Amino acid sequence: MKKVLFVIRTLSDDGAERALSNIITHFPDDWEIDLLLNNYDLAEFPYKGNLLSLDISNTKERKSSPFFVVWEIVKRAKYLRRLKKENGYDACVSFLDSSNISNVISGSKYCKTIISIRVSMISKESKSLYRYGANALMRGVYNRANKIVAVSKEIEEDMKLKFKLADKKITSIVNGYDYKQILKQSELAPEHVIDTSGRKLVVTVGRLNEQKGQWHLIRAFKEVIKKEPTALLLVLGTGELQEYYETIIRENDLQNHVILGGYCKNPFWYEIKADVFVLPSMYEGFPNVLAEAICCEVPCIATDFHSGAREILAPDMDIMGERVASVTEAPYGVLTPLCSGKQYNAIEPLEDAERQLADAVIMMLSDEAKNQYYRKQSKIRRENLSIDEIVQEWIRVIEEKN
Repeated sequence: MKKVLFVIRTLSDDGAERALSNIITHFPDDWEIDLLLNNYDLAEFPYKGNLLSLDISNTKERKSSPFFVVWEIVKRAKYLRRLKKENGYDACVSFLDSSNISNVISGSKYCKTIISIRVSMISKESKSLYRYGANALMRGVYNRANKIVAVSKEIEEDMKLKFKLADKKITSIVNGYDYKQILKQSELAPEHVIDTSGRKLVVTVGRLNEQKGQWHLIRAFKEVIKKEPTALLLVLGTGELQEYYETIIRENDLQNHVILGGYCKNPFWYEIKADVFVLPSMYEGFPNVLAEAICCEVPCIATDFHSGAREILAPDMDIMGERVASVTEAPYGVLTPLCSGKQYNAIEPLEDAERQLADAVIMMLSDEAKNQYYRKQSKIRRENLSIDEIVQEWIRVIEEKN
């Protein structure tokens, strides 16, 4: 029987945690799986196998402390070294930076070390001493892993360039999705249903923070309702920019056209009913919410951020090439220019990228033939994102000889 140890801080946040949950729960039954978290209480997403804990509490204040991070990495590495020695794993697979570092420094004497990179180094550029130090540490540590798995081809190419990695050292495996399960979930109404009947519905999902860039979409909606007066933008998520969003909604008189719906455990209920899904992010790793909208057969629009939008909507486009300068109709959705990231006040005019974002939304809402075409394309694309195919790719990486 094959045996693998997965390592991540929590199974209760988002992004990488949900991706790992999907992988673990779809692994073949003839594999023995252990899952190491910081604490038993952090396993909110589904999993299977044996749950192990470091007995570390992950408060927000502790996670933001460099001293806590170092202590956490060392404690995890010591525990991993013992687990690897005693349990006969074929591989130890870790997700996210602190778990990756612990995995590598705990050694590969007893099993293969595989680390998963979830965010592009392009998006992590920073002048802070912490980021410079973290990047230097990761460069030194990650090269010692047996295998690096990036969550997108763009991140793979970026890592090769920045870390000077050989082709055999790194590969890419995108996130996988059980679209049949997603469609079943889309039939389950949330506890508090927002009435969207009689409206042309635009949905976006994500934390209300600088990365997700929803304010650009909210501002663009001023132009959308001029052409589509029944349009409604539903923003699902919570975060630190909520007050800013409430202000620009109020000052642009968009109260009847933009709803901040808060956190929704089952956004698929709304996505399956949406006329279009929009992701105006500034950067991503591999955007789960965009892929999940594809699984819901929704026509999709995304800004041309690093990384993942091209690989989902335009898989034949040069992933490292110049970002699009105008609205681009790709095979599986529409790409628009990346917005500036500037947080404008209500009276400032729309920037060009915001106007083009509005144009793309108007096009998808007003052109029924185009809307139906991209709905069919989403149905085609989701087959290539099947979680069963993705798990087989992970198994191939685990079983390949060094």
